[in-house]
Amino acid sequence: MKKPLPDPSRINFRLLHYFRVVAEEMNFTQAAQRLNMSQPPLSKHIKELESQLGVELFKRTTRSMALTQAGRTLFHNVETLLDQAGNALNQVQQLGRGEAGHMVIGMVGTSVWGGLIPALKRFTGQEEKVTWTLNEQTPSQQIVSLQKRHIDIGVWREAKQQALPGLACQLLAREKISVVLPTGHPLATGEEIQLQALEHDKFIVLPPNEASLGLYLHNLCLQHGFAPDIVHQVNEPQTLMALVAEGFGITLLPDSYGRIPWPGVRFCPLQAAPSADLYAIYHAESATPVVKAFLKMLRTPGAV
Repeated sequence: MKKPLPDPSRINFRLLHYFRVVAEEMNFTQAAQRLNMSQPPLSKHIKELESQLGVELFKRTTRSMALTQAGRTLFHNVETLLDQAGNALNQVQQLGRGEAGHMVIGMVGTSVWGGLIPALKRFTGQEEKVTWTLNEQTPSQQIVSLQKRHIDIGVWREAKQQALPGLACQLLAREKISVVLPTGHPLATGEEIQLQALEHDKFIVLPPNEASLGLYLHNLCLQHGFAPDIVHQVNEPQTLMALVAEGFGITLLPDSYGRIPWPGVRFCPLQAAPSADLYAIYHAESATPVVKAFLKMLRTPGAV
């Protein structure tokens, strides 16, 4: 009847470490000195390992000792075993500290031109083992994705003004709203403009979906005493730019879009410019270590 194979789950890695030192020294006294312990307990630990494995690892005589064939095989592999275990445990610790891992980010498209990418670049510069992917979604879609744990963090504008049951938000980047005019517009001088001065202009807008930038900008006009005269509604900011450049109307957008050299348009500042701040939205009670590390970086003085 064959002797049952030893259960690897019962092997204590500390015993493997003791074995490696003894095999390197081939002397119990010297090995015990390296391990900062006395010789009798070390001998006992080696016998315990041999008992768990069901094999003899050393041939001992009163004058010498040598590795058995089984001992030579274990010695050949023990360093790899211990290094792999050490690496695995180190990875676990890094994950726990937020120094490694993956972050799935839901984001509105306009955040790419704002502070999101610089923040991610800064974060991965500090934590090289962290990776991330982007998933473009509306704010409403992001809330559902966060609730279903399909994404780890959401990013959209002015989230602080919204009710976010079960969620929390952290400022990611500060921005302001600018008015985008065709270069031939009478107000396209680069000077600050009052929002009320635009009430007779034709507006080209993004869809005013729930919690969207389009709805936020529409409400800004209402707060300043007029409903925008909307002549076109488009889904993409670059389409807005093309229509504005051809003189079909004007629009409002975060000033980060003005960093791109759009031909035929001019970004002009608004007086008392409304905020277009970006926020990171997350589960306050169950944020992953990577998300917590990212949020901590955002809270660092000078980061935003």
